[in-house]
Amino acid sequence: MLLKLTEELPLDASIEEVWNLLRDTPRLTRLLPGVENIARINEEGAEAYAASVSEKIGPFKITMNLEVRVTEAIVPTQLKAAIKGADSMALNRITGSMQVSLSPASPGTRMQFEASIDILGKLATLGAVPIRRRTTQAFAEFAQNIQGQFAKDPGPS
Repeated sequence: MLLKLTEELPLDASIEEVWNLLRDTPRLTRLLPGVENIARINEEGAEAYAASVSEKIGPFKITMNLEVRVTEAIVPTQLKAAIKGADSMALNRITGSMQVSLSPASPGTRMQFEASIDILGKLATLGAVPIRRRTTQAFAEFAQNIQGQFAKDPGPS
C-alpha cells in the first residue's frame, strides 16, 4: 500500500531558526509523536539514524525499527531523507522518502512536508483510511509541538 502525504505548516520563525531546529536531532526528536529513541549511525560519509517508533493504528500497536538516511540537505531550505524499516518480526515493513522544504512567508516561514511511504505486511491490510487518519493526527501533534517551539511570549499584560 502506497501512502502519499503532503502537509503545509506556517511557522512564526525565520527560515534559519526552523532550519536549525530541523538539524538539531535531539530537539526535533522530542517533537515527533511516537519516537521512542534515536541514535546516529556511525557510517563514513553518510548521515543516518536508527530510530524506534511506536504507534497504535486501529487494533494494532506497532513498534518499528527504522533507518532514516539524509539524502540531500540544501541549507537552509530543503532536507530529503530515505526511510526503511520493519517491526522485530518483519511482519510489517516500510520504505519510502520524505522531503521538508522551507520558504519565506508572512510573518515567518512556510514548512512543506511531503512523504511517499510504501507499507507492506499486516499493517497494510488495515487499508489506507485508518493509517491516513493516524498519520494526520500524528502530523497535527507534531505541528502543535513545533509551533510551540516558536511561540512568541506575549509578556505581562
